[in-house]
Amino acid sequence: MYTPGTVSPKDGQPLPAVPPTPLGEIPAVVARAREAQRAWAQLPLAARVERCMAFARRALEQREALAPIIMQETGRTRGECLLADGLVILPDYLKGAARAARKALAPEPIALSALEWPGKKVVVEAVPRGVVGIIAPWNYPFGNFIKPLFPALLAGNAVILKPSEHTPRTGAWLAETLSEVMPAGLVGLVQGAGEAGAALIQEVDAVTFTGSVRTGKKVAVLAAERLIPCSLELGGKDAAIVLADCDLERTVAGIAMWSFHNAGQNCAAIERVYVEEVIADRFVAALAKYAASLETAGEKETYDVGPLQNEAQLEIVETHVEDARANGAKVVAGGQRTKRGFGYEPTVIDHCHADLRVVREETFGPVVAVVRVKDAEEALRQANDSAYGLNGSVWTQDISRGEALARRMEVGVALVNNHSFTGALAETPWTGVKDTGTGVAASRHAYPTFVRRRTVVVDRSKKPDLIWYPADRDLAALGEAVAQKNLGRLSALFDLIRLSGQRVKSIQDQARRALGH
Repeated sequence: MYTPGTVSPKDGQPLPAVPPTPLGEIPAVVARAREAQRAWAQLPLAARVERCMAFARRALEQREALAPIIMQETGRTRGECLLADGLVILPDYLKGAARAARKALAPEPIALSALEWPGKKVVVEAVPRGVVGIIAPWNYPFGNFIKPLFPALLAGNAVILKPSEHTPRTGAWLAETLSEVMPAGLVGLVQGAGEAGAALIQEVDAVTFTGSVRTGKKVAVLAAERLIPCSLELGGKDAAIVLADCDLERTVAGIAMWSFHNAGQNCAAIERVYVEEVIADRFVAALAKYAASLETAGEKETYDVGPLQNEAQLEIVETHVEDARANGAKVVAGGQRTKRGFGYEPTVIDHCHADLRVVREETFGPVVAVVRVKDAEEALRQANDSAYGLNGSVWTQDISRGEALARRMEVGVALVNNHSFTGALAETPWTGVKDTGTGVAASRHAYPTFVRRRTVVVDRSKKPDLIWYPADRDLAALGEAVAQKNLGRLSALFDLIRLSGQRVKSIQDQARRALGH
């Protein structure tokens, strides 16, 4: 084993060391951010959007500096680094995030009856939490920061970035580039492993975490102990249902993409395929041939599928494949690691069943398990028999049938004839069910993590409210008149008018006596 973040996943060569942030310094990092946040929150939303757009443009302009860092830390190709982490779409993504922010942050006036609540105005406002901690994983070391980063900043918060210890350099570049366009101290950086994340949670006002279920539960406990909001985007074991009437050519290409993209290191990767028996032989043969045609990072300098990011993840992949082999499944493509680095061949496993680890546990590698089923109902039942529920897709040429079936999948994102790509849409919620977590990334629906709601009431009435003291017989009669009116008895309106006048006089008289008038 090796120390996380110290070697290249592609070839095992050493990488420059990145020291962790001393735990005792983390409170000061948060304190600086908290001081900067006060002025940031006072800026109008348009000004915050302008600063964020300046960052988006600068990051895109400096892509030739960032791409090699992501390539170094992940082993992916340049093209995949630019696209998979969303760098090339950053300005457009920010435009969508800004539209979502305008909806989420707009003051909400509450309609009140002028008769029952005279002179009163109520509005609900969005108030920034303060300092938001963003703890991101290693699989998309730039892109996984962006989804919570823009809502947090646009809402008026400061942010502290905590990259994975496996990919610290990408996080450091992000923090440095943000600091060039943001107020001093508004964006902080904490480096280190789990203890650094735990220490950060003790200081911030809200936290977002993307990562494993096991660690996510620990984050939830720490946040609950401090009564701060947390958004958790955890594991996945995405299923695709392939129906007999699918466009087989497009389906094979799409499933190959979303099974092997980023070497399968995607919480929304297709890891399970439930295919109707009538086309299973053709589908498996085509998918296996497609997988075998993909070059894997290793000996060659050009390749399609990068390596696993770290040795521990590679060992999990190998364990799942060997368990499948030992328990009746058939590896029809791939099934072995490369000679250099942490690469693993794109792997298709046929004749899988529910008892296999590759079907039940998150593999997080370039491996797809194929389960043959008799029909769509069996496919749906098995697809939903999972601890996870992020994305789920149905592949068919009968769009109405596919849409109806997709809606029955127990997932946060249901698709027909595609998979996973909505993570690039800033106005679309990215969320899941079960052990995938209850967090929402992106869209206006993510904002409960980043803002609290404040109700502001202004009363311009010159008269006292009718329910104020004294608690006399007229008050009880007033309550009865209100009840009668709400039961639809129009005669009660006359009682209300009469009693209202009497109540106003009684309250004013009591106040005058108190003032000695």
